[in-house]
Amino acid sequence: MAPNDGQPLSLRPFPVADKDPKNLAEFIARVNAQPGGFRDVTEAKLQDEIKASGHVDAAIIDHDDVDMADAGDDDDAPAKDPAVARMEVLKNVDIASNIAMLTLDSLSLLLSKQNPTTASLTLSQQLREMVGIGTLGADRLDEPNTIEAKTRDLEQVATGWTLLEINKTRDAAEEASALLDREVEIESKYWEDVMAVKKAGWSMCRVPQERHTLGVRFGFSEASPEFKSNGLAAMRRGEDGSVELDLGRLGGVSEGLVVTYRRGDEVVGQSVPKRRSDDNPCLEARVLEARNTIFSQELWHELMREARTLAAYDVRLEGSRLICHIDQATSITMELLALESCPAPNDALPENSAAEAISESLHILLTHAHRFNELIRTRPLPPHVARSRGQQTYALLRPILARIKSLLSIRSCTRLVGSMSKSLRAAGFASSFTLRTAELSVADNGPGGGGANQPSGAQTLVHSMLQPLEFNTDFTILSDTTLTIRSRTITFPVTTTFYHVSLPPSSPLHAVAAPYADGYPDLSGLSDYLHTTIARVAWRHLLADPVSTLRPDQWTLSVAGTSICDVATETVEMRLSVQQQHDYARAALCLNSTVAVDQNPDQRAWRWLSEPDAGGERRPLAGVVAEVVAKSPS
Repeated sequence: MAPNDGQPLSLRPFPVADKDPKNLAEFIARVNAQPGGFRDVTEAKLQDEIKASGHVDAAIIDHDDVDMADAGDDDDAPAKDPAVARMEVLKNVDIASNIAMLTLDSLSLLLSKQNPTTASLTLSQQLREMVGIGTLGADRLDEPNTIEAKTRDLEQVATGWTLLEINKTRDAAEEASALLDREVEIESKYWEDVMAVKKAGWSMCRVPQERHTLGVRFGFSEASPEFKSNGLAAMRRGEDGSVELDLGRLGGVSEGLVVTYRRGDEVVGQSVPKRRSDDNPCLEARVLEARNTIFSQELWHELMREARTLAAYDVRLEGSRLICHIDQATSITMELLALESCPAPNDALPENSAAEAISESLHILLTHAHRFNELIRTRPLPPHVARSRGQQTYALLRPILARIKSLLSIRSCTRLVGSMSKSLRAAGFASSFTLRTAELSVADNGPGGGGANQPSGAQTLVHSMLQPLEFNTDFTILSDTTLTIRSRTITFPVTTTFYHVSLPPSSPLHAVAAPYADGYPDLSGLSDYLHTTIARVAWRHLLADPVSTLRPDQWTLSVAGTSICDVATETVEMRLSVQQQHDYARAALCLNSTVAVDQNPDQRAWRWLSEPDAGGERRPLAGVVAEVVAKSPS
């Protein structure tokens, strides 16, 4: 239909030729036009014309006659009930009303497509809400004027397009099915990894600001604020369904603390952190590696903070390494490295156990600090004590330095006393020593400790390990002369070892060589005291021994008590001394004699060494002294 054809829709039927008269005047005119007009019209004539035309069946006429004949009998029928008649009338009225409303709605819906404004005035609200407006149309289409062949071609084309669309639909369904199968497989693999992490004991939660993303929490609740927020990683799904941990907050690189034990310029021990093997891609191992990384990063951060307070202990930062000098030849180096850059483990190094012990101790001490923070946080405090005391510096390296200093003190003290005891035995004295160290005793409070706010057995053990070490050395110089060296290492205000010498109440050393009451702050002061004490005890023993050739009335001790000379001529002098190396590994008891004859002094020396294989005098000290006494002029 062209756009200029006028109104496209009309409810009026198309005009056709109407043979019926339109009004009474036309009907009368038609009757008068017939032969005879109204005057020739009779009932019998009309019946004959009707029968002749064959429009009405005789049976119908008879039936109508019968009905007309029976119509006279209606007057004799009984009268209906008015209520029933009223109900029938109301029923017919309702039916007519419904039919009228349905017809009105149908016509209004039909008109709403062409003239929605006018049709919406008569369209019911229920129908409008149900089907809307403009959903029904009544346009007349032109009748197709195509030949049968063209119609057949069109049908074949339509059939072909239908088959193509069916094939496309089938291919799309197969592709969607394959996509869904692959998606199910990928999703199943993702949730298998997630459940494996959950069963391994890791905490799962939603990622903040990403409520539809699942994350795993591997950090520590009592860590410092710089690392507490980094202990959560989002578990994102990869293309193959594997879980990809979002470790952007950790720098994307796994790191570990490497502890190197050096003696001079040579590496004698090294602690290398364990890393996940390349053929172990399981999610639990990756989460564990991330946990170790954040722990190592926090440990390194705390070591840097503590190193600023340990400058007096020769602890300094050189580049990216933290160096602690134990003594002139020994140092410990700590460095935070990526696991890919860590050196390979070398089991041939002799001090690997020491480096591993230092590394494990640092980790244990940081864990102990975390648990102490938790105990402080959960323990009831008085109202006037504030809980927020700021970030405290953890004591991580200081206890290890104190323990190393204590072990070095035990070793040095043992070497000192042991070498002197060997020299005294070589000189013929019954000397010995016994080293006694304190044992760690931890009360067994059960798995949960003694109470809600009481530390567990592990915490008590670590706390006892942090306490200053004590060791005692019982040194027997002679069979009747014994002293005890009590050693204790303190950590504050400085880390050092004090040596206190205690004597039995009946010891003769109270009169011969009384120790310093306040103790000795270093081993050199203790060694000087022991050297002097050994010389004095040895001379007094030889002077008091009735078997010895020395007579108290013929020989006298010097003011220092380490030498004697003859009373009569003062030409013979014998002096005892103890010589030791700087590391106290070897000692020698030395006897020097000077005999002045005719202004030409004769000097001789004897040495009793702690190492029998290194040579030295084989005779006892008493025999050498008797030989010198026998050669004296007096």
